[in-house]
Formats: sequence, structure tokens, C-alpha cells
Amino acid sequence: MKANQSKIHVLIACGGTGGHLFPGIAVGEVLAKHGHEVTLLISEKKIDSLAASGHKELRFEKMPFLAMPKPWSPKMVGFLKGLWQGTKRCRQIIREGKVSVVLGMGGFTSFAPLFAGRKEKCRTLIHESNAIPGKANKLNARYSDIVLCGLEACQPLFPKHPDVRVVGTPIRSTMKEKNTDDPHAFFKLDKDKRTLLIMGGSQGARGINRVVGMALEQFEAMGIQVLHIAGTTDYEEVRDVYAKHPLLKQHVAAFCHRMDLAYRVADLAIARSGASSMTELAYFGVPSLLVPYPHAAEDHQTRNAEIFDQAGAAKMMPEATLNADTLTEAVRSILTDTKVANKMKQAAQKQSVKDCAEKIAALIEKEAAKVG
Repeated sequence: MKANQSKIHVLIACGGTGGHLFPGIAVGEVLAKHGHEVTLLISEKKIDSLAASGHKELRFEKMPFLAMPKPWSPKMVGFLKGLWQGTKRCRQIIREGKVSVVLGMGGFTSFAPLFAGRKEKCRTLIHESNAIPGKANKLNARYSDIVLCGLEACQPLFPKHPDVRVVGTPIRSTMKEKNTDDPHAFFKLDKDKRTLLIMGGSQGARGINRVVGMALEQFEAMGIQVLHIAGTTDYEEVRDVYAKHPLLKQHVAAFCHRMDLAYRVADLAIARSGASSMTELAYFGVPSLLVPYPHAAEDHQTRNAEIFDQAGAAKMMPEATLNADTLTEAVRSILTDTKVANKMKQAAQKQSVKDCAEKIAALIEKEAAKVG
């Protein structure tokens, strides 16, 4: 904290998915280092608890957030009741903790905190990490003083908002820490083999997992090794498929607390095109095959992937066209051509905004000074 700066309390709503949670944690870490008080609101999902367990220095509070159902759904009554209770609880936290700024990282989990913050005269901000904002953030923007975008393509999609800024998407400090840990030793992989990282984001990706399972024999023939983060739902099924290929050097896990090492060991990644995963791939300069989740809201993952594909940082592979042969050929074309891989690596690094969390934290401090 600067000598002429007062301590502030910031409320960050970031629950529900890794794409909201990890960037929220990143901003919270910077604010906490500056001596400020931070409360992170998370959902009751297992992924939130797993991520929070690795950040004992931060304060997390679980809220019974629900996704918004269709207007005439019977679930709407429960949603509205939960929204009312959530708003009431958020207003209580804001009053008791003397919160001056509320930051929403996206989704309907941000609505109650932002609405409560507006009612309590806080400064309010939202962050949209994807190329296309979802319905939730279009609504959240109405209750936000500033809209922050991770990608330039998103900025024009808030045409009625007076203050929209492109800042990038934050990365957790654990990703950026310099350490001497050997990633090959950590995952028990060979240093002389090219490594394929497979991940589906915080909750896994069944479509990717199953196609990869059908390609393992071809991967084995290529002489590569695989680090596969399968997600908690598919882990046992994926593990059993790999067990049928004992000659393929492999490390299979449900969840990875050391994604920094996973990115460092990777020569190529197969991943969903959620903004948080793409931000991390760019930071570490990992070439990637991006498989957009076909049911993502507004099909935003396809647009995300298109941006990296057009920049030369990745190759987009729609799930509908994905099979063992097309996947193997794409992997082979990159891992066996050093020039192609290096060109993609450099292009990926150009997509990275490395000081994003610091910029957002500085903006929050500036906005807090406006609160009486």
C-alpha cells in the first residue's frame, strides 16, 4: 500500500467456473499484497472449493448462486428467491465490511453482488474475458460503472456503456512465480520426449477426452508422451483407457494444482477455448489445438478460438469434425515441425497481457478513492 493510500475493502464475485474464479483470485492476490482487505464470493461447486483450498491467504465466502433458468421455467421461483437472499447477504457484507468497490468476474453469480454494491453506493466494475459477452454480463453492465474486457473484439459489444476498457484477463500469481521445480520430474515424464498437454478447463471436457482415448495408439506410435488433466467427472474412465496403453509415457490426473508446471512441460496443448485457459496458454507461449465447447453461451468459445487461430497462435478444431485421425494429424504437423511450433509459440506470447491483474488492482484503488 502506498504511503498516501487508505486501506480499502473489495468484494470480488468470481464463483461458478474456473474462467471466473481464477482471474478473480489473481486480482484479489494483488490487492491483498497492497495491504487491502478482499472478500471473494464463490459458489458451492466442488471446483470452487478445490481452487480456494490452494489460497489460504485469501478470504472466501460461499454463496448459494444459481444459474438463471428460462423465463417460464418452474425453477424461476427458486432462482428469484436465491437472488433475493443473495442480494440481502451481499448488502450485509458490504455494510459490515465497509466495502467500497465490487468487482464481478462474469456470469449470473456477479449480479447480486453488483446490484447490492450499486444500492450501497459502491463503485462497481465487471470483467468480461470472452470475445462475446454473455447475457449475464450484458445485464451486469447496467449496474457497473466500468466494463473491463479481456479481448479487443469484445469492446464494441457494449455499445451503450459509457466506459468500456480493454485490459486483458488476469493470471494467478502462482502461474507467474519463478521457481526451480523440474516439471518433468514433477509429473514423472521424460525430458527427451515431446509432451502433449490435454486439458478441458476446470471441469474437464468429455468430447475431447473420448477422441483422445481413440488416438492413444497413434500417439504411442509417434513416440510422444501425454499429460492429461481429465476433470473429476471423467477421470476414472480416462485413466482406464490409458491403462490399456502401458508403453505410452503418461500422467493422468483429475485436477492439477500446479498448472504452471503443466504449461512449462508442454510442447503442444489440446484444450477448450475458454478465455482463462487461452490466457494461460498465451502467457506460457504454448501452441494449441483449440476445440470450442459447442454448447457455450453465444458460442463464445468459437469466437475466442478464431482470434487465436487468425493470429497464428493456435489451430481451431470444431468438435463436430474431430476424430482420432484428424486429431493425430494436427498433433503430428506441429510436434514434428520445429519451425511451425516456434512460430505458434511466438504468436501465442504476443496475445498475452502480463500485468493485467496489477492494472485492474490499480484501477480499483483509483475508483475506491471516489467513494465518500
